[in-house]
Amino acid sequence: MQVIEELARQDGSVGWNVMIASGAAIAASYLPEAGLREVYRSGPSTVIAGALLPKGAAIPVPGGFRLTGHWTFASGCHQADWMLGSSTVMAHGTPRLRPDGSPDVRAFFLPVGACEILDTWHTAGLRGTGSHDWQVADVFVPQEQSVPILRDGPSEPGSLSIRDFAAYAGPRVAAVALGIARDALDAFTALAMTKTPVLATSPLATQPTTHERVGRAEALLLAGRAFLYETVRKLPQSLTCSEDFTDDLRARSRLAGAHAAQSAAEAVDLMFNAAGTTSIYASSRLERCFRDVHVATQHVAVAASNIEMVGQYFLGLGLQWRR
Repeated sequence: MQVIEELARQDGSVGWNVMIASGAAIAASYLPEAGLREVYRSGPSTVIAGALLPKGAAIPVPGGFRLTGHWTFASGCHQADWMLGSSTVMAHGTPRLRPDGSPDVRAFFLPVGACEILDTWHTAGLRGTGSHDWQVADVFVPQEQSVPILRDGPSEPGSLSIRDFAAYAGPRVAAVALGIARDALDAFTALAMTKTPVLATSPLATQPTTHERVGRAEALLLAGRAFLYETVRKLPQSLTCSEDFTDDLRARSRLAGAHAAQSAAEAVDLMFNAAGTTSIYASSRLERCFRDVHVATQHVAVAASNIEMVGQYFLGLGLQWRR
């Protein structure tokens, strides 16, 4: 998280793509050994892009599956060697069910050359992530290059063997927002030393309104960051995948991630507004920070709805998520 945060301070899109790629690498640890060796046959610098949200349909065939689907938000796809897409396994036109009655949803790993990247990433922010749509049509995926990632856990125990992706996802996304917010504060501080607003006689840095905004932005950023890192340090770090989360820790992880990301966006807004018309130009660092942080906070893992769900839990109304 510290690496992701610092990279996002330099460039929000870089921090985002490293966050996504490292998460995809963790997902790959669920593969059986043969599939994992195939995915990483080029070495540890292999990059995997994609997402876990199931979009396609997989038809069982001898030795594997025939996969068809269209996925969104493939951050880093232009640098990727492999793509990760989740799909429901279909049998006779209906979803195949697991023993517990839930749909059989699996994650599939495909060479990027077998996929069609669609030019769809024309967005307000995080433009450098290249998070395009992508699709495949009736592509064969060997059995060992797929895994029921959200159900059965990794094939081998290890330090990357994460069972609760949601509990780890929020803090990782929040780290990107924190880095962007720190960039905005740094950029505004530099600007405030030299800019004298219209009708003013002294630089921004000398004005009480500026002092209040900078102080409030720092408080938002530092408080959100402190709560986030305090919570993350309590997450299970064992070398086995058998250690379960408590519901309380799962709730606090969701809350800390969403709170840190939302606080980061508020801090950026304060700096964007304090800079006046300077921040509206594409040449302004603050303009990019403003766009990037508001795209980052749209991610479901740090959306404000997480705060609502945790509030329900703390009020004794039940836990609305498990994985």
